[in-house]
Amino acid sequence: MEKIAIVKIGADTIKLSLIDYAPNGYYNLFDEVTEHVKLGLSIEQSGLIKPNIVTEALTILKLYRKICDANNVSKIYAVAESFFRRAKNQKSFLEEVSNNTGFAFSILSADEEVKLVYRGITNSIDVSKAIGVFIAPNKTHIMQFNRRTILNTQTLQYGYLNLAEKFADVLDPEEKLEQMVEEIDYLIKSNDFLANIEPETTFVGAGSVFESLGKLSRKMSKYPLDIENNYMVSSDSFNAVYDLVKTLDLDKTKKLKGISEDRADALASGLAIIKAIMQMCKAPCLSVCAGAYDEGVTMQALPCDLPEHVFPTDMLTASLDAIRTFYDRELSNTVNVYNLAIMLFKQLKVIHKLPRNYIKPLRIAASMYNCGTRIGFENYANKSFEIIINSKIKGVTQKDILIAAFACKAQNLDNISLAEFMKYNAILTEEDFDAIRKLGVLVQLASAMDKSRMGNITDMTCDILGDSIIMKTIVKADASFDIIQAQKVGADFKKVFKKILQVI
Repeated sequence: MEKIAIVKIGADTIKLSLIDYAPNGYYNLFDEVTEHVKLGLSIEQSGLIKPNIVTEALTILKLYRKICDANNVSKIYAVAESFFRRAKNQKSFLEEVSNNTGFAFSILSADEEVKLVYRGITNSIDVSKAIGVFIAPNKTHIMQFNRRTILNTQTLQYGYLNLAEKFADVLDPEEKLEQMVEEIDYLIKSNDFLANIEPETTFVGAGSVFESLGKLSRKMSKYPLDIENNYMVSSDSFNAVYDLVKTLDLDKTKKLKGISEDRADALASGLAIIKAIMQMCKAPCLSVCAGAYDEGVTMQALPCDLPEHVFPTDMLTASLDAIRTFYDRELSNTVNVYNLAIMLFKQLKVIHKLPRNYIKPLRIAASMYNCGTRIGFENYANKSFEIIINSKIKGVTQKDILIAAFACKAQNLDNISLAEFMKYNAILTEEDFDAIRKLGVLVQLASAMDKSRMGNITDMTCDILGDSIIMKTIVKADASFDIIQAQKVGADFKKVFKKILQVI
């Protein structure tokens, strides 16, 4: 396992990310430090990185160097955002940084930033046609892409910080936001690809402003999950947040729960940018993509000879493989259980009668069927719920993740109740509750069929005879122990599917 450090200089932050990189090409963030430094504001005001800002940045970067050394980092990737090019003393600053820390920074171009954000979005959310918007402190990137190809881009000269700075003298909060929206609307009004997008196009938002919007929307709507990535914000929900913020002054904005004071002054200006763009493209909702820029930079920092499976079009497969890489124990049998669960779903389709949209939750639940053992073996299925909810699983909806968490928990049917399920009735339906119990038993049966962890059962055929199901196993070695364990699932199988199970 190799350790890689990524140091990013942004307009208002200096961030250190520490990554575990596995030989098979997968990676995992294991630590992160973010310090706020107003480099962008200094450059905006004077065209220079002021001496006090230089000192502050150097102090932070020296500490980051010590952290890298303490963690035996083998590779350091250091990058500064494109705004840095406007600093007249950028060369002397970077030389001083290099002399004191050994960090060799490269400065991104605007086009490179767009590609990094695009790469982060397309490897976090499963969309084909989309308008992606990334709001940075002093610029906003807008991109249109289709089937992993960028079609059009536009970069606005304003982000959430410098737009707020431009209208700092306007004291009335509502009037300030109206003027901000008008300013952005003026800049994008000649944008043909925003004005003529196709109905099936998804609006995807990346950056801290969208994440803050998602937090406020979830709080206001009492949304039962606290997951950022792929959270859908309807136009009504956005307008509710916008109407709340537009009446608040800075001090009151800082008191909004979940919003950091470091960026509270920029929330209103960021929402103004979003409102102008949503109005232009008539977007009924938007999807929040968490950490898209950071994800893109991380992928850029990894070795250039990465295998193709790390960035496939099937993001769910990549997510589950990465989780197994970093969290499965030695001699894990999760791949065996996963394969058996998918076989059971196909073989028993005539009795479970579940549509294909439940395949993704089943894939997650089966792939992480024993993840609760990271906490403890006793009733590990019950412990799996929070682990799945809080795992970084890409390429699926939040509803898929929630169903998977319940299904994994339902390997023991006593673990779930209708009362607990009803806490999530804003997301799930009664049909989902029935499906969860069925998926849970399928995962339980798949686990039992590989209880020996030897992969002895490789396939099966199912014959339905009245109220009985005869499951004939296809084996590569003696599977008598696994068959006995599978037969023990018969009671739960009958409870859910109303059929007597016989495994031979």
